[in-house]
This record gives sequence, structure tokens and C-alpha cells, in this order.
Amino acid sequence: MSNNIKDPSNWVKTSSQYGYYKLDKREVIGYSSIDFAMNLVFQCIALYISYFYTDIFGIKPGHVAILFAVSRLWDAINDPMMGTICERLSPKKGKYWVYIMWGSIPFGVVAILTYTTPGFSYNMKLVWAAITYNLLNMLYTFIIQPYISAASLMTNDQDERTRLQSTRMMLAQSGGVVCAIMLPNLSGFFTKYMTLAQGYMVTTAIMAVVMVSILMWGSHQIVERIPAPPIDPNNKANIKDVFTLLFTVGPVFIMFVLFLGVYTLSQVQSTMGAYYIKYYAGREDMLSWFSMMMMLPSVFGVPCVPWLTKKVKKKGTVMVGLALAAAGALLLYFMPPTALTGMMVSRGITSFGYGILMGILWAIITDPVEYADWKTGKRYTAIVMTLIGLGIKFAMIIGGSVPTAIMESCGYVANEVQSEQVISAIRNLTALLPLAVVVVTMVIFGAFYHLNEEKVADIQKQIAERNANRG
Repeated sequence: MSNNIKDPSNWVKTSSQYGYYKLDKREVIGYSSIDFAMNLVFQCIALYISYFYTDIFGIKPGHVAILFAVSRLWDAINDPMMGTICERLSPKKGKYWVYIMWGSIPFGVVAILTYTTPGFSYNMKLVWAAITYNLLNMLYTFIIQPYISAASLMTNDQDERTRLQSTRMMLAQSGGVVCAIMLPNLSGFFTKYMTLAQGYMVTTAIMAVVMVSILMWGSHQIVERIPAPPIDPNNKANIKDVFTLLFTVGPVFIMFVLFLGVYTLSQVQSTMGAYYIKYYAGREDMLSWFSMMMMLPSVFGVPCVPWLTKKVKKKGTVMVGLALAAAGALLLYFMPPTALTGMMVSRGITSFGYGILMGILWAIITDPVEYADWKTGKRYTAIVMTLIGLGIKFAMIIGGSVPTAIMESCGYVANEVQSEQVISAIRNLTALLPLAVVVVTMVIFGAFYHLNEEKVADIQKQIAERNANRG
């Protein structure tokens, strides 16, 4: 027997049910390493881009807010286009994994350009930021949508999917930890030889090279065992299908809301973290540690997911993660400026809950895909993932544009002593806004999401029977 994991003779079934396969360890690590690599760059954007634009590149917070908002409006057009393209095309080498390989080098190059600070006039700085930031987001979509869609073709076994996504998110959060530590510290080290702005660019370049290498290797480890449904030339996917699935398939809409809420929590805390520790706590020297506390405990939260799903099922696991995230945000609000240890603990509690959420969200995400296939007779995996991606992108409006716009209205001036009004806004945006978002998300998901493990297994069985009768 060969060691080729793409050789069908090496595939091991876990059940007689259609598409139930065991995933090879190398495949799990290869697939999961892609998210580790993506987070080396993506978390540079999530954690530091607002701070970089305002305090290093010199863009006003109000203009940053507009940039983020306009970018998200473009995403509302671009993301459905990418999802539709994935469904309309069937590359010879593979349905989804090839996009990761194709997009890796361009994504790395644009990441470096995004953290490049040419000596332009202020208006040209805005143009540069708008072009590079939007290109980066477009290339992220080009890779991430096919990437998360590929899991649906690897196995139908829910336990294997949970194992895959748990490993993936543990490595993803580990990539975030590396970014949280490396970007500010290594950039600071490089200031011995260059400006801080140049240090950010060089550090990003180093991480981009590592990222591209991992993406190229990891993409070749993905095994698409389950054949994608053949494309009907008379009934190809189109933009209309995106909105049909969103507004007529209940679990898809609730999943959109769930991702919107969870990633808004993450994005708000990412955006505000640097301002909170620098201006509210007065400890800019602790920036990398405070950022790390948003990521490191989440690494330990992710492995708890398989155990939790056995105890309280998938829905219960989501509720546990949301409750912990809310508790940490509430605790952070009561921390005085001198309570650095309390701040770290509060952020750690939220991070642990967020890790649980990352582990379960990406394990539960394929359930609405199965439901939509069963309900509509069309398996548009990439389009469902597009809608989830839009939830993430819209979270960036709330988490990026709203805080920076509010800070601008309160009179924030970069690298100056801030007024009491600005300090109060920074505190409230860092703690109370995420808390409110999480509570609303808990209410909606808890009340309206009704897909459980038994229902999904029955749906998969009915789909297999239906497809067998067609064939």
C-alpha cells in the first residue's frame, strides 16, 4: 500500500453511510496549517491595522472608519461573486483546494504592501491604504472561501469534521498568538536599524514568506474524496442563489448571525486593544502581551470542543463559548486603569470562550450546507460559505468602523494625552460593545437554531438516497 493519501485505495470508511471517511493525520495537519498560515497575516490586520493607520501611518480615525465601511460594502459584492465563481467552475485538479495554491503568492505580496508606508501626501496615503487594504481582503476571500468549502468534500462524518475543525482552529489561534507577539516586538527590534513603519513592513514580509510556504504545502494535502455535484450548464449558480439561501433557508441565516456576532466580538476587541492598553491603562509597553492574551487562551479553548460536544452537543457548546466571552467582557469593564493583572485575566476569559467558539463554529458550519442541499436540492457549499464570510466581513464594519468613528467624534488625537471623554469611550468600546453583541447573539442563536446532530444525520441519509435515485 502506498503512502499517497490521495490514492482511493488508502481511504478508510468510518461507516457504511455515504461519504463517511476517516481523515489521515497528515491531511488534518496539512489542512489545519493553512489557517495557521493565514492568521500570521490576517491577525496582523485584525489586531493592529487600525492602530497602524492612525498612530503610525498618520490617517485620521474618521477616515479609517470610512475606509473600513466602504471596503465592507465592496465585500458585499465581491464575496458573493467569488462564491458563485467557485460553484460555476470545476478546475481539473480539484474543486476547491487549487484556489489556495493560486492565491498564496499574491496574498503574501499584497500583505507586505498593506504595511508599506510610502512618503505620499495625505490624500495619496488614503488612496494607497484603500487600494492595498481592499486588494488584501479580496485575496483573502479568494483563498478562504474555497478553503472552508473543501472540508465538505473531505468527509461527511460529523466526528471527523469536528476533529478536523478543532485541529484547524487550534492552529489558527496559534498563528494569531505568533502574530500578536511578533508584529509589535520584532517591529520594535528593527527600530534599531530603521523607522517603526519600516519595521512593521519588514516583519510582515517575514511572516508573509512563511505563510506562502505553508499555503503551498498545505493545499496539496487536502483530499476531496466526495465528488462535487456535476454542474448543470442550464442551471448554474448565480448571485440570486446567494440571497435566496440567506433569506429563505433559516439555518443559513442564523449561522450568518452567529458568525456576525462572534467575529464582531473579536474585531471590536482587536481594534480597541491597542488603544485600551496605551491610553486607558497607560502601558503601551504591554501591547504585545495584552494582544497575546486575546489569542493564547483560545488555543486551549479549542481542544475542549470535542469533549463539550459529547456532553452538551454542538448547540450547547456554542452557548458555553458565548457565555464565557460575555463574562470576560463584563469583568474587563470593572477593571480600573491600574489593574493590569485583572485586565489580562478578563481578556483571557473572553479568549478562552472565543477559542471554544472557533472550534465549534467551524465544525457546525457544514450543517446548514447539508440542510440547504436537502431543502433546495442544490448543494452550493461555496455560496453558503460566502454568506458566512459576509457575516465576518460585516463584523469588521461594526468592529472597525464604529469604534474609530466614535473615537473621532469624541476628539481622539493620535499620540497625544486623551480627554476623559475619549478615555471613557475607549473603555466602553473595549468592554461594553462586545458584551452587548454577545448577549444579542446568544438570544438569537439560542431561540432560533434548531439543527441538532440527529437531524443532520437524517438529512445526510436522505440526500444520499435522493442522489442515488437520481443516478
